[in-house]
Amino acid sequence: MAVATMTPTGRRTAVRPYRLSIEMAGLLIVLLGAWGGIVPFVGPLFGFSGDGSSAWTLNMSHSMLSLAPGAVAVGCGLLVMLAGQFLAGRRVLAFAGLVVAVCGAWFIIGPLAWPVLKGTTFFVGDRPLRELAYWIGYSLGPGSLLVGLGAFVLGRPAPAAAMPAVESETRERPVTAKPVTAGPATP
Repeated sequence: MAVATMTPTGRRTAVRPYRLSIEMAGLLIVLLGAWGGIVPFVGPLFGFSGDGSSAWTLNMSHSMLSLAPGAVAVGCGLLVMLAGQFLAGRRVLAFAGLVVAVCGAWFIIGPLAWPVLKGTTFFVGDRPLRELAYWIGYSLGPGSLLVGLGAFVLGRPAPAAAMPAVESETRERPVTAKPVTAGPATP
């Protein structure tokens, strides 16, 4: 769908709205997965430690709640980016989209389930605004965006490069103009 706009010279031009391509979605998945996986390790370097640990501390909560789903999301994002060029196409995109959505869901649900699974909290109690920033930066932000991008990839058809060429069985016949005959004018 194109929208017509006027240029300063008075000419009308058609402007197409921007659409998210599958490759751009793959790039966003890679970036969000990388952020979600690395934030507990580099966040303390700039005062953003959700659990009070120091930078580059590898423990079970960092590994299971951030590093593992982030690494899987990065791998699936790369798979999405390359699906149109090298891989089978639709099935690969469906698998990658589903896995990315599950990774995003684990980013969201993991910190809530962690006290039940291990008996310790993931986020340290702090001022309410600071705790909200931890939830959005560590969990809800990357998780909800990954769920949305995974659903987008899951619902998209394969890129044209991955689809086999199908020839149409019907051929279009050339349109011939019929001669117009002059007849009596009707009042």
